[in-house]
Amino acid sequence: MKFYLIFIFLWLARYSFAQKTDYKTALDILQTIKAEDYPESATIAIYNKEVTIDQECLGITENESYIKILTEKGKRSSSRVFFFYDSNYDTVVVENIEIIKPDGSVEKFDPSEILKKISQSSLGGFSNIYSSTAWFLTGNIPNIETGDIIHKKYKDIVHKARMKDNFFDRISVQSMQTVYKRYYRLEAPKNKHVNVVEINKKPGMAKVAKEIKGNKTIYTVNYNFIPQIIYEPDMDATDFFAYYIIFTTVDSWEDISKWYYSLVDNHLKVNEAIKNKVAELTKDTKTRREKVTKIFYWVAQKVRYLGVDKEKNRPGYEPHDVTYTFETRGGVCRDKAALLVAMLREAGVPADPILISAGYRLNHAAPVMWFNHAVAVSYDDKGKPEFFLDPTNETSKDFFPQYEEDNTYIIARKKGADLKIVPVSPPERNNTNVDMEINVDKENNATGSITIVNKGLSDTYVRQWLMGMSPYKRKEMLQRIIKSIHPFALISEYSISDPEDKSGNIVMKASFTIDNFVDHDSDFMFIPYKAADLSLSTMYSYQMHVFSLSERKYPFKLFNTFSVDISQKIVFAKALTNISMPEIDSLNYKGFVLRSDESISADKKEVIAKVSFSSSEIHFETKDYQDLKLRLSLLERYKDLYMIGKIFGK
Repeated sequence: MKFYLIFIFLWLARYSFAQKTDYKTALDILQTIKAEDYPESATIAIYNKEVTIDQECLGITENESYIKILTEKGKRSSSRVFFFYDSNYDTVVVENIEIIKPDGSVEKFDPSEILKKISQSSLGGFSNIYSSTAWFLTGNIPNIETGDIIHKKYKDIVHKARMKDNFFDRISVQSMQTVYKRYYRLEAPKNKHVNVVEINKKPGMAKVAKEIKGNKTIYTVNYNFIPQIIYEPDMDATDFFAYYIIFTTVDSWEDISKWYYSLVDNHLKVNEAIKNKVAELTKDTKTRREKVTKIFYWVAQKVRYLGVDKEKNRPGYEPHDVTYTFETRGGVCRDKAALLVAMLREAGVPADPILISAGYRLNHAAPVMWFNHAVAVSYDDKGKPEFFLDPTNETSKDFFPQYEEDNTYIIARKKGADLKIVPVSPPERNNTNVDMEINVDKENNATGSITIVNKGLSDTYVRQWLMGMSPYKRKEMLQRIIKSIHPFALISEYSISDPEDKSGNIVMKASFTIDNFVDHDSDFMFIPYKAADLSLSTMYSYQMHVFSLSERKYPFKLFNTFSVDISQKIVFAKALTNISMPEIDSLNYKGFVLRSDESISADKKEVIAKVSFSSSEIHFETKDYQDLKLRLSLLERYKDLYMIGKIFGK
């Protein structure tokens, strides 16, 4: 492998570093590459991209790619091609799709014959920023085999900037694909200021250059052979650590905030019908939260998520008049967010529409208009954000789904606002509470009950799992939990909340019997101590799976904060003495906290044990993994603990 890389670098050295790769050179390089040279790669690629913009940021982008298929996985992932555009803003012209076989033969395809135009909504939305004029050209390339090189060439012609007079572009230097060579060129008017922002820069990895030629400024980026980032389960977003470059003509996030304000402000005027509805909804409310609750649920549940995109100024971003959304009872995210804001303001609750990057973070150093969702925020009496509100989930129980937390947002504000991050919930919001009560008779048999209440993210995930289960499977899941209390435990009665009912939290209850619950040896009793068995929480097991790898190469993250509270009450028919409780070591490390507490009644017949576990952090560095894995693995030893007591009179 080492000698092979030296050969390729010497080959590339024959060509100017700041030069795009021509057809012959690309094929000469890729045809010499074998799958065994890159055992972790499914494909290997060479890219050329040349962008030309004018003073209004209109222009043409020419894209060319050469992708060699190294494995069956690469064959599957590369056979389907996508070209995205929005006819309000741009047009895509596919010029060439062809396969170069290992023997050098070429199979050309007519793009008009293999590509089909379909709407973005037919692919599950692609983006929450809905537009009726957003399209894909997509199709399957036939006859692909491993060893083939797929050559594609297309133009993207921009006839309207999404944000007036502004341009944004990105180069992912490090990505989850092996790139052997990339050439990027941006040509802009000399007096058009372009910010070039290198994020997570790795010295020597890419060459970024700027050159003025006449009345033009030319920016170029070149690099050779960047190994791919190898996917790891639960790894953090690559933008947290991978090197990428942003080109942006926007100097500050405040400019984007003002721009979005100019789009939405004129659409927030209410009429008498909206005023009357707000008065009706809030007539019995006494607090700000009650007002927010009433109005939020009305907009979330009574206004359907419905694409009616016919805006003329900035389709996909500009909302309809709130009066139109109110009258039609339909709209997409920006429409529902605008109506919610207008109704909250009418009720005397300060609120603003906001743009959010749902599912990812934008970097503060590079202002770009790359948000994909519109929601709302309301404020407390000090003007601080109090509630984030997403009314697009028409059966929502919470104001704001936890999976949209930890993402970047910007407020539509006349004076401008900076980029912010939606704070994550405190662990207690995403809580699993387990209450057990066990009564032990004189023969050491037991009857008991368990109640499990899921809140926040725990409720969301358990609800989703239950929705996919038959009634039999739901009982089976609960029986497994009961069996973890004691292998002889059998359910006698049970109940599980209807997952379709969003009015309350998911609650699971069961009554059970346990023969021979207490083991005994001579004068001593051995009583199962389950208060520290954190696996009684499904969410705990789900989240802790992040520590299942033997090692990690990249930063990692939990889905969100969470907590587990377990209480075990045991009542005995006979009094105990000399009770020995198991030792539970407390933990307070990098956001993970474990605490325990026990009490014994005066008559020695009742023991109550409580254990609480929580995680308040979600992002972790690679260097933290082994230490955290070791510390948290020790919690497993608490699953099978016992209390030891001596029976009076013995």
